[in-house]
Amino acid sequence: MKMKSKKHQKLYEHYVDVMGKEPIFSLQLKKDVLSDVAEQMKPVTTYVFEPTDELPFWKLCTIGASDYVMPEREIGWGRKANRRNEYVMFISPEVEVSDPTGNKISDTSWLFLNSLLWATAEYAFNEKDNVTVSDTIDMGLDGKYRGVVLLLPEVFKTPRIVKCYISKNQYISIFQVMPVTKEQLAKKIKKGTNGIYWLMEEFYTHDDDYKLVKSKPLATL
Repeated sequence: MKMKSKKHQKLYEHYVDVMGKEPIFSLQLKKDVLSDVAEQMKPVTTYVFEPTDELPFWKLCTIGASDYVMPEREIGWGRKANRRNEYVMFISPEVEVSDPTGNKISDTSWLFLNSLLWATAEYAFNEKDNVTVSDTIDMGLDGKYRGVVLLLPEVFKTPRIVKCYISKNQYISIFQVMPVTKEQLAKKIKKGTNGIYWLMEEFYTHDDDYKLVKSKPLATL
């Protein structure tokens, strides 16, 4: 598929390479869905990859969020967070995911999960902030999910999905967006400085040597 820019083309090819096949459809976030302050932000597109034998779940991948260069952010030990992000979400194969723009009448409940992905993609622009792995975003939602946490997508056997190089020294970070409940966010806050580690371990559990021993990385409705 031909993209509008070289950067978007590299992202698209990166996703296809990691997922092992082309997406089956895409959805574009229209500007009128965004808040007024985000009118200058270019539209974000979700590319939907279907479950496969190797990756038996739905993969939603954004292109467009990284058009916004986030402000610099110190993350400790002399390190700085990257300033360009894209986002992915993994959805249980039990959830019906289909193109809402098609002629076939289908269940569109899954679009709520995609809206969390889009809300994450626009968050840094709206807040003029830098978001990175281990950050939580409390969206103040009612219902099953209250917000999201950003994770490294450890469900993949190799970490290469995390960085998409757009030049020799520049890359775009790709983080997993995981929906979280009101109770999970409250417990994270109650645990203080250890709260974020507890929350991340809810989805990717490691042993004392930080070897992954269990994972629950799929969003459900």
